Amino acid sequence: MKKKFISLLSLALLATVGFTSGFFVTKTISKSKISTDLNTQQTAQVVGPELPKVTTLYFVGDMMLDRSVRTSVVKNFGGDYNKLFENLGELKNADILFGNLEGDVSDIGNNVGSKYSFRMDPLVLPALRNAGFDIVSFANNHVGDWNVPAFTDTLARLSSEGILQTGAGLTKSEAEKPAIIEKNGVRFGFIGFSDVGPNWLKATSTTPGILLASDPRIGEIIKNAKADVDVLITSFHWGIEYKKVHNVGQEKIAHLAIDSGADMVIGHHPHVIQDIEIYKDKPIVYSLGNFIFDQYFSKDTMEGMLFEVVYEGKDLKETKSRLIKLNSKYQPEGIFEIVKEEEKVVKSTCPQPKKTYEDYTYLDVGQTVSIPDTSYIPSDLVLIDKNDSIYAICIKSDVNLALNKMIKAAKDDGHVIKVSSGFRSYTTQKAILAQNIKDGNKNASIAVAKPGHSEHQLGVAVDLTSPSINNESAAKKFETTKEAKWLKDNSYKYGFIQSYPEDKEDITGYMYEAWHYRYVGIDIAKEIYDSGQTVNEFLKEQNRTI
Repeated sequence: MKKKFISLLSLALLATVGFTSGFFVTKTISKSKISTDLNTQQTAQVVGPELPKVTTLYFVGDMMLDRSVRTSVVKNFGGDYNKLFENLGELKNADILFGNLEGDVSDIGNNVGSKYSFRMDPLVLPALRNAGFDIVSFANNHVGDWNVPAFTDTLARLSSEGILQTGAGLTKSEAEKPAIIEKNGVRFGFIGFSDVGPNWLKATSTTPGILLASDPRIGEIIKNAKADVDVLITSFHWGIEYKKVHNVGQEKIAHLAIDSGADMVIGHHPHVIQDIEIYKDKPIVYSLGNFIFDQYFSKDTMEGMLFEVVYEGKDLKETKSRLIKLNSKYQPEGIFEIVKEEEKVVKSTCPQPKKTYEDYTYLDVGQTVSIPDTSYIPSDLVLIDKNDSIYAICIKSDVNLALNKMIKAAKDDGHVIKVSSGFRSYTTQKAILAQNIKDGNKNASIAVAKPGHSEHQLGVAVDLTSPSINNESAAKKFETTKEAKWLKDNSYKYGFIQSYPEDKEDITGYMYEAWHYRYVGIDIAKEIYDSGQTVNEFLKEQNRTI
């Protein structure tokens, strides 16, 4: 089946006219007819088929009401969590409201020691219920932050509050049962999975936990769940944080879910809105972004999507995507129509410079030397082939040609190499550094280039990865892969040099990165390789400033 990718705006527009050929096909319902007998002047009503009732479902993303959100509620609302939702009365228009509960809601348990440990005030749950929430996904990487007692306590509190959950249970068989809500004669089922752990909290036949997307029985689990319901919605905690386009791993799981019987796939975890795919006429929403979260460091993380789905009986009638914005108090400000597509979804084309620049390709950027203009964007950025990257990534056109050759050569030698990062703007680099500092990374200054000092902004640098490590971006364990060894021995033949080699930290100013390669051209790459110099040593020696 041919895949279809739809922007959020396009999807919203389609919803206003209904779906036609190639998208959603709705049932045609004949209306009751009135016939008139002219001879007797009597009127008789011919009763047609009963019109199926309409059911509206709303889906929102990550809900984390701890940390700075908790502080804000205490400071600004006197501890009243209901105030967080006071601008969202429209949520109650839904027959079913669904969100991802990002962590435990409990006052017991012990912190397992994670850098990011969430445990929300029990007062959160009545507020969620009052806001209209019927069901939450509880399969994610934070439900084990305060160990098993807090986990099981949360399950009990959700049940007591009348909020259903999916993806978790006191045993695996319990977790595998879909949460079912019957509305208007239709049984809507929900089943959730996590693709980002925690593995130690995997449900077993005798212990509580969550369902993992890595379960080899995932197709069977979904098939069994579908047998109990009319409409099955699958929920997945997956993907790479802050990436605005889904990756190959997400797509593989989503297609498997639909092939196994799911009618819809809803995603969360990246903390930003991702794209929407129509696969076999069924929607896959790769990430809804944040609904309530304290990730104030970027505009994208302070926005989320409300995905509205309307069913007519058992048939999908229409969908609509709308925007939710968070204010400085972490309140969702309201629900907004998506007006400007380019502001809400990643473009399928690369950014273009606002003015003509000099070519900074051979600039020695680093800890001390910066790109002269912070708004610099190379003039010839192109998209890397989607088969060679884990999401939509741009790079200079000449670099892309060389990259294609190198990846093909590696494949011929039995190695699979993927690109996890390419061009980054000044703004993007600023956000990455800010997040590392906020996360408490003590090595942030030597692990992440300062904005304006990154080779990525030149459009000539790529971060590489491999399916052998699940396409993890900038992963230290990449250095142990056969692909990393191949690159170290062969990359120069295609014009690439490892920018931050091992044991050169005192020269480069940055930590060893086995995954980071810069294109300098075949001739120069060979010179650098033969000399044993770093890229910045060579550029300084050759006085290559521009």
